[in-house]
Amino acid sequence: MARGTEIVIIGGGIVGLSIAYHLAARGCHDVCVLERRQIGQGATSKATGGIRQQFSSEINIRLSQESLKRFERFEEEMGCPADFRQVGYLFLASSGEDWAWLQEAAALQRRLGVPVELLTPDEAGGLVPGLRTGDLLGATFCGTDGIADPHAVLHGIAGQARRLGVRILEGREVTGILRDGGRVQGVQVKDGEAVVAALVVNAAGVHAKEVGLMAGVEIPVEPHHRQAFVAEPLPALAGLIPMTVELRSGTYLHVERNGSVVLGGGDHGDRRGFDERLDWSLLPRLIEGVTHRLPALESARIQRGWAGLREMTPDELAIVGPALDTEGFFVAAGFSGHGFMHAPAIGKVMAELILDGKASTIDISALSLDRFRTGQLVPERAVF
Repeated sequence: MARGTEIVIIGGGIVGLSIAYHLAARGCHDVCVLERRQIGQGATSKATGGIRQQFSSEINIRLSQESLKRFERFEEEMGCPADFRQVGYLFLASSGEDWAWLQEAAALQRRLGVPVELLTPDEAGGLVPGLRTGDLLGATFCGTDGIADPHAVLHGIAGQARRLGVRILEGREVTGILRDGGRVQGVQVKDGEAVVAALVVNAAGVHAKEVGLMAGVEIPVEPHHRQAFVAEPLPALAGLIPMTVELRSGTYLHVERNGSVVLGGGDHGDRRGFDERLDWSLLPRLIEGVTHRLPALESARIQRGWAGLREMTPDELAIVGPALDTEGFFVAAGFSGHGFMHAPAIGKVMAELILDGKASTIDISALSLDRFRTGQLVPERAVF
């Protein structure tokens, strides 16, 4: 049996749902989201909730700035809180190379209007009690960056999308893209149902590559294994502590509202593939990285951990826009760990692209799929 809709979005994570919401908010209510499991069970469920403007590329900075506006007024727009806490992001540099690129990135961020500060080691130490600063050369801090609750944000967007008429269908795995010549006609679902559609959006996260191949489109997205651990609350870290990133080790930490300390990073690029099992053997290296910078964590007891997948591209920038050789097929994938923080902006620009023919809020040409064909790649450096 076939059913019809105007736009099908493959993937019910934060990005797919944001696109659906923004399309509906613009008056396009005939939108159907197909999720292979339940909404938010992919990368969104494993996100640590960080939201920052401190990137090395202009496009990521602009996406963050636009998204930040939406997070700041999320409750007003969606009718529920996002638990957005603007505790700031603190980047720490202990090598000449890291300090040089932090300063270079900060200059670009300031030019684009980001209120980032260059700090001395002592000033950085004043933001995080017990921080070891003797080997630091400098730091950057942006107080408007912060942390939100991925679960609350996802379900807030999904609820508002549903109220605007979006159909969100769970347990619907797409197994094929219907095409007629060089144009998509809809999708085939695993149970045999066909959904006829004028436009198809591939927001399938780590599965974006296989979905692309169904449409004859090569999408260079690969799954990378990432994980995080939660340590018990520490009195020394009570209060508002910024998300703190140690560049030397690639590790980060932040303090949850209940005082628990989330620890992650240090495993960038270690494992690829779809294995989501937690690897406890990587914990000692993480602990070494975070305790070097914050000795108080040496006494902290690890309570639990989790693992998930990031959808990585060769230049660690997202792919957003149409597939030029397949009419009616759009891509919003490859966010390289930044899908949660950029989802509000991506939803808005994708709605503009689909409904108006071009994105007007932000120039997203740097995220074109065609850049991999031309070789015009400028990698994002601030990926951890």
